[in-house]
Amino acid sequence: MVRRDKGKDKEKKAAAAAAAPAPVKSPEPAASSANAAAATSSEDGKGDDDPVKDAQEKKWSMSGKRDPFISPVVSHSGGSGCSTGKKCLEIGAINLRGVVHSDAGFIAVVTNSMNKAYFLRENDPVFDGYVVKITGDSIIFKETLQDRLGKSFTREVTKKITTPAV
Repeated sequence: MVRRDKGKDKEKKAAAAAAAPAPVKSPEPAASSANAAAATSSEDGKGDDDPVKDAQEKKWSMSGKRDPFISPVVSHSGGSGCSTGKKCLEIGAINLRGVVHSDAGFIAVVTNSMNKAYFLRENDPVFDGYVVKITGDSIIFKETLQDRLGKSFTREVTKKITTPAV
């Protein structure tokens, strides 16, 4: 009796294998040419290996709807990323030390967080904006910021001369 059950199981497996369709194999030359094309595009540097661009594309689907599992909040890295020069000055870290009147107009003497002095004139660019106006005791910046969702906006920031108490 045990032998007959094993025989029936073998017959059922053989019948099922014969009834199942054979897997279709793709032709090898087409697959290898697709792999070669992908390899050449990445070698040429034209491949899309930019992680920021990939993250932006993954947030939105083709139907125009946002992926609900990816946070819309933009992470901001602190610091300007550069070390010296007027273009590396962050408006939040600038202290106005004095204003000099010259023939060409006012020149503002500012210091950064490391107490290094810089001279700014009107329309000079800084890291996150530019100088709008310099008066006898203040400097006005136009600062460009991003909110938590990545939307840009501008605001005016006024810095007054800070005199130490003696």
